[in-house]
Formats: sequence, C-alpha cells, structure tokens
Amino acid sequence: MTSRELLYIKTIADERSMTRAAQKLYLTQPSLSHCVMSIEQQLGTKLFKRTTNGLLLTYAGEKYYRMACEVLRVYAAFEAEISDESELVRGRITFGITNYLATDHLPRMLPAFHRQYPGIELRIAEETTDEMEHSLMNGKLDFAIMHTGLDDSVTTNPGLRHEVLSRDPFLIAAPPENPYRDLATARGDQAYPELDPALLAGEPFLMVTPGQRIRHVTDRVLAAAGVNPHIILTSRNYETLRRLAAEGMGCTLIPRQYVGILGGGTYKPCYYMIPERYNAYWELSVVTLKDASLSRAAREFLAWFRQSALSG
Repeated sequence: MTSRELLYIKTIADERSMTRAAQKLYLTQPSLSHCVMSIEQQLGTKLFKRTTNGLLLTYAGEKYYRMACEVLRVYAAFEAEISDESELVRGRITFGITNYLATDHLPRMLPAFHRQYPGIELRIAEETTDEMEHSLMNGKLDFAIMHTGLDDSVTTNPGLRHEVLSRDPFLIAAPPENPYRDLATARGDQAYPELDPALLAGEPFLMVTPGQRIRHVTDRVLAAAGVNPHIILTSRNYETLRRLAAEGMGCTLIPRQYVGILGGGTYKPCYYMIPERYNAYWELSVVTLKDASLSRAAREFLAWFRQSALSG
C-alpha cells in the first residue's frame, strides 16, 4: 500500500467519479480503474459501489478512506517538517477562512507577510464554518480561521483544537421605526441600549443560511429567548440583511465588529445590545486538528495573524 494508492482512493471518494478523479490526478481513466481493481484484489473486498449519485464508498471503503486521510496527513506533516530547514524560502500554506473574515483581516497583514516571505504559496479556501470543520477533519486544510460559539460543533469536537483570539458580542439590528425604543434599557458602559430578544416574538426576521456561524448563534439566542422566528428572507450575505433591516423589512442579529466592515453608512438600522445571560457572542479562533503538526511556514503565518488580529 503506497501513498500514491491512498491518494487515488481518497480522490475518487472525494470526487465520486472515476473520470473526474482521473482528470484531477492527471491519469487516464483506464489506468486509474486498473489501479483500483488491483487494490481491491489485494484487499479481497470492494471499496466502491456505483449509485445514481456516483461512486460511493462501501463499509470497507469508508474505513480505507479514513485511514488514507490520516496517513496522508501524517506524511504531509513529515514533509512539512523536513522543509522547515529551507528557512521559509519556499513553502505552502492551505487554510480556511470565512469570506468576511478574509475581507476584514487579510488585507491588513498579507501584503507585509508576502513581502517578507515571497516564496511561500498561500492557498485560501473561503468556506462556511461547517465546510471548514469538514475540511479540517479530512486533512484538506492546515488550519482554519473562523468564529466559534458556545458549545458548537467545533468547540465540542474532540478531534479539533481551537485557540480563542478575541470575543465579539452580537447586536439586534431592527428597523429605524420600531416599537422597542421605549422597552430598551440604556447602559452607561454600552454604546447601544439593551433589549431582551424575547420581545421580538412575532416580528419578521431576516436570516443568514443554516451552516453559517451567525445563524448558529442567532438560533441559539432566539431559542433561549423562547422566540420561534417568523423568517421572511434567507441570504448568505449578512450585509444585505443589515441593509434590509435598515429599510424596515425585519430584524436580524449581527456581530458588533461587522457593523461597519463594508461601509454602508447610508443604511442605519437601530442597534440593541443583548443581555449577557443569553451568551450572544462568538469568538475569533484558530482551529487545527488536535494532533496535527503545523509546518514552520504555517506557524509563522499564524504568528503574524495573531499580532494583526489583536492589534486590529
């Protein structure tokens, strides 16, 4: 069993197609099919089954796939450690980050990092937090920069380690003309008055899509408040929802740091803080596999990112 064979099976499983896998591996389909047949003959069992949804793993195939992912990850970590001796003249970092975190953080630190280490190739996967968690567990990413929440799938995953860099509270963004002004409580130490989300029962809500961390936090807070939201619109773009709230379409929850990330000063909803007992916040975290060994290039990049995030 070679690393090449492990990569072949993993790629076919990921692509669910012999043709697409062969193209990705720069092989002919017949040669790849022959290799799979040879592996299956050696093991004495089938690894794939043909379905209307493409090639799917058998029970034995799933066990082979998990083993292949782990062995390839260890092999990649070994290669990365060997390359440490190159003094960062060359290298490659593959990491995940959400679209808005990339917009907010990377322009502040990447240009200087690239000038310092021009030979390090960066591969950025802009994915949702759910997608990044899956990619981390499959060994596709060196690390991920994402928001984590209270008791979410990342922080409770025993195979992942997360390092918290900062915490950001969520705000309620409501239409400028709303009945909550007299119900909100002003706090001297807060920029916005405080409003109990339980008072929003029956109001129209604008939501980001399931799988986005903003939605995870929003669902948890509203559930704790006993609110079954009347969702009138769903979008991946939180800024679209913020602007629609300003135009009177409904309420949405938004992280405080995201209020001005894309400008949009023309659109000004009413903002309210959420009482502390609802734990309405998320945390900026660096997430890695618990037993993963990061390359020197990855460690250096994260050192730069931490400094930028903490100073920004």
